[in-house]
Amino acid sequence: MKWKNKKIHFIGIKGTGISGLAILLKTEGAFVSGSDTAEEFPSELALRKENIEIRNFDENNITLELDLIIYSSAYDENHPERKRARQLEIAELSYAAALARYAENTKVIVVTGTHGKTTTTALLGQIFEAAGLDPKVLAGDIVKSWGSSARWGRGEYFILEGDEYQEKFRLFKPIGILIPSLDYDHPDYFKTRKDYLNSFESWIRENPGAKIVRTFEKADEKIFEKAKFILPGEKYRQNCLKAIRLSRLFAIPDEAIIRGINNFQGVKRRLEYYADWIVYDYAHHPEEIKATLAALKERHPDKVLIAIFQPHTYSRTEAFLEDFARSFGLAEEVFFEEIYSSAREKKGKVSLVDLILETKKYHPRVYHFRDFDFKKFNSKKDILIFMGAGDIWQKARKFGELLSGKKGGPD
Repeated sequence: MKWKNKKIHFIGIKGTGISGLAILLKTEGAFVSGSDTAEEFPSELALRKENIEIRNFDENNITLELDLIIYSSAYDENHPERKRARQLEIAELSYAAALARYAENTKVIVVTGTHGKTTTTALLGQIFEAAGLDPKVLAGDIVKSWGSSARWGRGEYFILEGDEYQEKFRLFKPIGILIPSLDYDHPDYFKTRKDYLNSFESWIRENPGAKIVRTFEKADEKIFEKAKFILPGEKYRQNCLKAIRLSRLFAIPDEAIIRGINNFQGVKRRLEYYADWIVYDYAHHPEEIKATLAALKERHPDKVLIAIFQPHTYSRTEAFLEDFARSFGLAEEVFFEEIYSSAREKKGKVSLVDLILETKKYHPRVYHFRDFDFKKFNSKKDILIFMGAGDIWQKARKFGELLSGKKGGPD
């Protein structure tokens, strides 16, 4: 599909993935606009850096001069802007379908699975970049080295994060597949763990020619030992080892792999420090919580971990209630913020009280976040780790700003 000079409007443009596609298409020469809610998202800075206008949702954003609407799957056909697009007979594509269309004339490498996708996509992209392959890359959050979730390159490779929700990764016919981990998630779509795992296995069978990495070898560990990988914890280490393995399958020299790892500065909202002792992580699944706490304990063995967690979606909280309750073993105290209701799920059968009561069965100090007293903790002995895929990152940032003397402060 030719993108140059196309007038494209993105509905839900602040999402990390869709914002990256907007940036890539603007770089291809498209005229890009977008709309979203008033809520602050981390992607806004990268969009504004590219001079992409972000408007509030309004059906008047949709005009006859537009060639194409690309919409987030969070907004169904009853959204006012999508209704207006149909009235004006403007072509529409979902974000996933548009991304698949953009990827058609590239050599696609998909990083997918349950945990570790964003970090591994970004790391793999930096290794290919260090090898002089000038790849296109689209990760699930802001890559610190690039200041964006997207990297536009002239090379033949396109490294992207494959979203497993609604099986969006199955839209791609990749030449490479990297799966950092497989667990069970998105119970609102995949009704059983077997359904979830079968989706990946059948997709792998559909792509027999792809180079597939699900584990690593001794040779990868030898390369890892020569590099300076900045992230702590066994899970991050394994993600890096798998990125090394796939890079070797694409004949990237050891020196370039090491250089790419050394260039890697991390990804926004993954073990991101807002102050020396205030950290935020996107962890929103029980296994991710345990991995994040373990990584911080490795990095700060003498510090006490204080966990502040915001559950993400009612369906996930209900499906993994006991698993969440059991996942805070390394934290001295646990505070729960109210469940974050996504655009596609506003209510559910479970409440935060249910999660607090369940967690109290396994942990002696569990509280509601409204009882959180910042003054009780201090930098000499504590690490405050905020976790969740909702808006809890904003509270972590505001505490960091309060300590650094910058604008703002905790709500």
